[in-house]
Amino acid sequence: MNAALCLTIRFLDPLPHFHGRGADGDPEWPPSPLRLFQALVSASANTWRDGQFREIASPALQWLEKLAPVVTAPHVPSESFGFRMYVPNNSGDLMTAAWARGDTETSMAKFRVEKDVRPTHLSGDAVHYVYALDGPCPYFGVLQQAARSITHLGWGIDMVAGDASLHSADEVAKLDGEVWRPTLDGGGTALRVPKVGTLDALMTKHQAFLNRLSSDGFKPVPPLAVFDVVHYRRATEPAAKPFAAFSILKPDASGNRAFDTARRCRDVAAWSRHATGTVCDGWPFGSTEGFVHGHDGPSKQLKGDRANDRFMYLPIPSIERRGDLGNHVGAIRRVLIAAPPGFQNRIDWIRRRLPGQDLVSLDGEIVGMLNLLPTKDWVLNRYTQPARTWSTVTPVVWPGHDDRDARKAETILRKAFVQAGLAPELVAAIEELDWRTVGFRAGVDLAHRYAKPDHMNGRMYHVRVRFPHPVPGPLAVGAGRYRGFGLFAAED
Repeated sequence: MNAALCLTIRFLDPLPHFHGRGADGDPEWPPSPLRLFQALVSASANTWRDGQFREIASPALQWLEKLAPVVTAPHVPSESFGFRMYVPNNSGDLMTAAWARGDTETSMAKFRVEKDVRPTHLSGDAVHYVYALDGPCPYFGVLQQAARSITHLGWGIDMVAGDASLHSADEVAKLDGEVWRPTLDGGGTALRVPKVGTLDALMTKHQAFLNRLSSDGFKPVPPLAVFDVVHYRRATEPAAKPFAAFSILKPDASGNRAFDTARRCRDVAAWSRHATGTVCDGWPFGSTEGFVHGHDGPSKQLKGDRANDRFMYLPIPSIERRGDLGNHVGAIRRVLIAAPPGFQNRIDWIRRRLPGQDLVSLDGEIVGMLNLLPTKDWVLNRYTQPARTWSTVTPVVWPGHDDRDARKAETILRKAFVQAGLAPELVAAIEELDWRTVGFRAGVDLAHRYAKPDHMNGRMYHVRVRFPHPVPGPLAVGAGRYRGFGLFAAED
């Protein structure tokens, strides 16, 4: 069964490159869905003239303008380098007039202007725009004919050949290139996309262009204003989790309070969850059972699609700089509460209410007090800033049984990264992955010496991972990731 409409643009240069720029004037990559839509409109207008355009092309384009595609595009370098050229400034009539007056000394150089060029060099030649389908594609024939009529995308020198095809989900997954998906958290790359009314706005703009010269003089053509801006992110580029971080003070606020990481990590996480639940009277986001406590009913853990829609309570072991001896993992003096991407409002709610809140043990003793931590805190940044290489400060609780088989253990560990919210494409691209009972950092204890959260029976290992590009924290994986276990700190 066909799951998607795929519009493919293939660059014809033997050394593929793209010159298009975004609204800010910087090189645009990938080419925006609005740019493709405009090329389709232009190709359709050249294919179906006058009344045929409204009868044949308009319904198909109006259907397409409602959709935001996933884009699969070739990899490009993270930096682009340009050059400067000099081109005629459309004042050739001045030079011709000078020659007519006998002024043969006037040269073309006088009427040239600077033009900076910053091409984007591509590692492949094809960009695929994939539109998910709920059923049959009603206008496939029209869109295929329009796509095959596209000749340029970007500048005039960016010559392309277009096509359209229908694909199954398996075929979409095999398309060559980096996958760019729309995101709702405001991160990533901003790309212009069409919306309802974009086609009519383009047609109105075209009429304004045709009528720009009249007896009333010149009327500037207004820019296109009917479109949306959607942020896209590579599938291998995870979104940063919103978080609130706190230092732990003594109950009388006379100084910092420290807790042994191996023995008390699970306790600090439990105290932090209890404190968060205490301040959530008036919580405006529905029941606190799921998001705050991680429960789906009495003593029942969240599972299924909503399993990750909850707070993570992450006690933060100090990372102490010890000169030539390097960094050393110490006691817990901070706690970080994180939420999935897109839930910044929940984090803002608790950030305003948790400062000054007591941490209370199960026997009712007040063991500490929370104090808002500056985001520039050096230790906090070891857990939150993007980095390629990460290693655990608390061991990962295996979310399955590996039967002491290394291949099975690696499968379980990679699955744990996916369960923690990393895209399968990123997990598959991991460059280095290692695990052992002995830590990868000075100061961490043997994995089996950490007091494990209740009702967790999986084996525990320290883990080191290296990604193909920087990944933002906080990063915690495994069965105990909501309670401070499987917590990573950056090595870079």
